[in-house]
Amino acid sequence: MTTGRSVEYRIRVRWGETDPFGIVFYPNFYTWMDQATHEFFRTPTSRFADLFAEAGYALPIVEAACRFTAPAYYDDELVVTSSVVEIRGRSFRIAHVFARGSDDLASGHEIRVFARPHADDPSRLSTAPLPDPLRAFLSGHRPSPL
Repeated sequence: MTTGRSVEYRIRVRWGETDPFGIVFYPNFYTWMDQATHEFFRTPTSRFADLFAEAGYALPIVEAACRFTAPAYYDDELVVTSSVVEIRGRSFRIAHVFARGSDDLASGHEIRVFARPHADDPSRLSTAPLPDPLRAFLSGHRPSPL
């Protein structure tokens, strides 16, 4: 169930991401979910990635899970479809579906929280409510900058 924005990200499985039998080693799916989320924020109409870096904002992961239904192999081209499925006050859930052609291979999710530098100690982060422009972006609407 998608409640917000959805994007696709393509991956070509490299030799080093596989075991001796050419099957993808499962932790790579977690790396790819993280990469897909970063790509989710990299769009021609949004500067969220730059704004996060400039302002010290972050989206740390507080939960991640993945369920595997079929193996992926060396040199497979995978498509990761990433969709916002839940938006809360300080967090959002982004679901990822991995496919090779018409075959779904795995599905997973991340829950990320919005964080900014702590007022008393900028070397620490503290969670904060999702800003309205970020909430609009996650919902699939064109936001104004943060």
